[in-house]
Amino acid sequence: MGGHRKRTIWHALQPVTGAKLLAGLRGSFDGMADFEAVRLGEAASGELYLCYLSTLVGSEHLLFSLDPSFDQADASLVERYVGTKFAEGDLAACVEALCRGGTVLCTTASASGILLETADWQQRNVGQPLTENVIQGPMYAFNESYRTNVALLRQRMRSPKLKLWETTIGRETSTRAGVFYMQGLADPGLVDRVIDRFARIDADGIQDTGQLLRLLGGKSLLFPLAVTTERPDRVAGALIDGKIAIVLDGTPLAIVAPGAFTDFWAAAEDRYLMPFIALFLRMLRFMALMTNLFLPGFYVAITSVNIDVNRLEISLAAAGSREGVPYPVLVETLLILFLLDCIVEAGVRLPRTIGATVTMVGGVVLGQAIIQANIVSNLLVIVAATTALTNFIVVDYQMGLVLRVLKYFVLLGAGVLGILGLVLCFAILVVFLSRLESFGVSYLSPAGPRARVYTRTWLSWFKSPVRSRERRG
Repeated sequence: MGGHRKRTIWHALQPVTGAKLLAGLRGSFDGMADFEAVRLGEAASGELYLCYLSTLVGSEHLLFSLDPSFDQADASLVERYVGTKFAEGDLAACVEALCRGGTVLCTTASASGILLETADWQQRNVGQPLTENVIQGPMYAFNESYRTNVALLRQRMRSPKLKLWETTIGRETSTRAGVFYMQGLADPGLVDRVIDRFARIDADGIQDTGQLLRLLGGKSLLFPLAVTTERPDRVAGALIDGKIAIVLDGTPLAIVAPGAFTDFWAAAEDRYLMPFIALFLRMLRFMALMTNLFLPGFYVAITSVNIDVNRLEISLAAAGSREGVPYPVLVETLLILFLLDCIVEAGVRLPRTIGATVTMVGGVVLGQAIIQANIVSNLLVIVAATTALTNFIVVDYQMGLVLRVLKYFVLLGAGVLGILGLVLCFAILVVFLSRLESFGVSYLSPAGPRARVYTRTWLSWFKSPVRSRERRG
């Protein structure tokens, strides 16, 4: 530090009547083994101390030296500070700074201290996405560092129109959160709505975007109201489409809102493909979604309730495959779907070293055994395997969990009313989705009573991005 900076620091550390900062810091961090209050020396205003949490700071930020010309010969002062510009703060600001990895420079008699940015957070490096496979596009993903995630978005969106609003949430955790939006593209009412909902959050702590989304979102007990992703390119594309992105410190997943039903079976790579190929893939995923939801119920309906709608050959084949099975079709289907969900959940939760083994044992050995024991029919095994396969085609993990739950309700409706039950369940699902809103926007956008059509909805897949940009401007 130069002489002018030394005089500035010395002026800020002059003794002030009132509460003593050092005593307040020692009281606030009493019982914390990693709290350090290191005596640097003694000057005219009293002993000079450097306070920090040893587990959060990096030693490379501060360089010390003996300065014999600074009032007393035994004063050991900071020669150079490597970091952002220092600031002055009271007891509350110093406590918050220490919890974030900062360092406080103070004397025994001062009521305020100098805040130095010395944080050295333990975090993993920027790597490939772990929850989303990248087929085409950038091969890096968000991590748990808020500053890193903001930097990754800034690198992709080199525009002054990309605005960032920041706040801290959680009484105990003081977690930093940021809201990104493109000025001129995002609806100002949407941004104000999100900021207003942040102001209403009253929680002890927020650990993940899933918790934050439940506090910010509307009244939805089942369907996710926003997309969560760890890919910066997907977030950047959504920002260009007029949506907002929420980044939370401590989690690699960003929230893209508002969310529409079509967003959950659309992949980030669709933007990089030819329009007809992207349309084909999205329709394939939608058909897989409907198959996963209604195929087990359709099987139960045509084999136990509405047998007369089948061709004679299909009815005979279904009856032959169930020969010797002691349970009704509905119970048989519930049993095999329950076993499949158990196998999938075990494969997800178990360590990777044994997850594949459990999946092999459960899928092959157990499946072959229950067929030979005449507990389920061969035709039902084909239906169950198709249902499990189509569930994995759904891009979003949260939507896949929703479908795994909904197929049981559809199955029960088909088991009671047959095909009429399937139609009734589909009608209820459409009505429910049409009444659902995500941050004030219809969940079925671009359809729905409060729909908002974005730049790249399914209606504009065949349109040129240049034309969309000209129309928007």
